[in-house]
Amino acid sequence: GAEESCPPDEACDGVTDTCVLASRAMPFACDDGTDHPGDDTPAAARPIPALACVSPPYRESNCMPLGDTEDWFELSTPASCTAVEVDARIIYPVAYEGLSLELWDLTANSSIGTDIACPDSVDDPAHVERCVKLTVTPGGHYGLVVKPSGQGTCDGACSYNRYDLSVQLATPG
Repeated sequence: GAEESCPPDEACDGVTDTCVLASRAMPFACDDGTDHPGDDTPAAARPIPALACVSPPYRESNCMPLGDTEDWFELSTPASCTAVEVDARIIYPVAYEGLSLELWDLTANSSIGTDIACPDSVDDPAHVERCVKLTVTPGGHYGLVVKPSGQGTCDGACSYNRYDLSVQLATPG
């Protein structure tokens, strides 16, 4: 449950994000290859592979351990697009700190879109899904930042989380 809440005699297992017998609960840990230290600024953003004007979703799993303040990703939209829309989303377990997603125009160094609850998300009480869907300029240079929302931290005891990022380009409308 939210903020690692579990029934009496159980505890949140940091590996499976589920309630288990307290004696079997393991601490939270990032899966191998999902924590990327040093991606905390736009200048150090990790590149998203080139996407077509209309693309399938690019997906990757990530982790924000205790003390990680931001994860940045950069993407460029093809100049050949007539019009283009970024559809980005994150999904994460409700058991740990909440996360937020923003879309930035890196050329202007400004935030241009903040997340909302995904209107087409699957009803899954164990996970939260947040989306940014915005028409952008073809040939633009953009960034996505995932950061802790400051909510659901267990009073600081669970200020971390895992998440899956999905990004695709589409024709607006």
